[in-house]
Amino acid sequence: MRKLSHSFANFLPVISRQALSLITYYLFTITSLLAFTTDLSNGEVSLKLEATPDKVSPAEDLMLVITVEAPSHLAVTLPDLRDRFSGFTTAEDFATDPVEANGRTRQTRRWRLTPEPAAKRYRLAPFAVTTLDKRSASPLISSFATRPVLFPDEGPRPTVTGDPEVTPRPDWIPPTAKTVTLWIFAALAGLAALGAILFGLTRLSRRVREYRMTPVERAIAELQRLLSRNLPGRGLFKEFYIELTMVVRRYIERTHSIRAPEQTTQEFLSAAASHPTFTPEVLAQLRTFLESADLVKFAGQEANSAMTDDATAKARAYIEKDASAAGPTRPGPSRAESNQVGRSTP
Repeated sequence: MRKLSHSFANFLPVISRQALSLITYYLFTITSLLAFTTDLSNGEVSLKLEATPDKVSPAEDLMLVITVEAPSHLAVTLPDLRDRFSGFTTAEDFATDPVEANGRTRQTRRWRLTPEPAAKRYRLAPFAVTTLDKRSASPLISSFATRPVLFPDEGPRPTVTGDPEVTPRPDWIPPTAKTVTLWIFAALAGLAALGAILFGLTRLSRRVREYRMTPVERAIAELQRLLSRNLPGRGLFKEFYIELTMVVRRYIERTHSIRAPEQTTQEFLSAAASHPTFTPEVLAQLRTFLESADLVKFAGQEANSAMTDDATAKARAYIEKDASAAGPTRPGPSRAESNQVGRSTP
């Protein structure tokens, strides 16, 4: 009885080892069936790819097998694919010798690839396959390119979700004095920026409105704006004469195409003398008006309100008389004004 029990006890490890071998064999067979395959064949060349496991996992290496089969008269050459893999590092690779059977040649190449954990994708880039037709006296060489192969991966790991064990209750913390000060400065800066924007839009609107006026309308508007500043009443006679003469000069530039604002009085009078629209009487009036203004602007002559009123009347009279003689024309603005309006208009 003891001998029988001892024999049965020795037999149990043998059964366990055989069962383990069978289980391992069937598990390996099932695993081999779960492979990713794709066909890269072209014409007479059969090119098949098989990767195990079927999805790339950073936890295990990928076994890749490429099988090439072609007629015996075609010699097929594959390039070195080590630099064509993306997302892998090559652990090892090896190829078997070609085998011929039934008029066809078959060869196999294997790679063991280690996936990179942080790779965005796992890919085999297109590669060129070269064929050599040995049937003719001069071998015919041709090639074709495969399409790229993207190996499926396990995808992102599921996000860990769950309710918090403790629901925090927010506590209101009053701002510090420094924070309040910064808020005040930010508000003031915002108001200043808003004011600047409104001021710029107002000036832009006025410029556009003046741009659409006739030269005489624009000159009268500039003259009225100058008088509203009351420069003589504040003792700014020189500034008043500078602005007044510029009103007349800009009007002449818009109507007669003479660059009066950029010229001295003598240069302007010389240019106007050769212009057919300026009669000797008009030239004399302009000479008196401009030279009187130059005495105040450059020679330091004292001026008074009566002189400024007389100069204003002469400027207005010249503009209105010249406009009535020219008729209802609307010449374009000067070049400087066009550039200025272009810069101001968005």
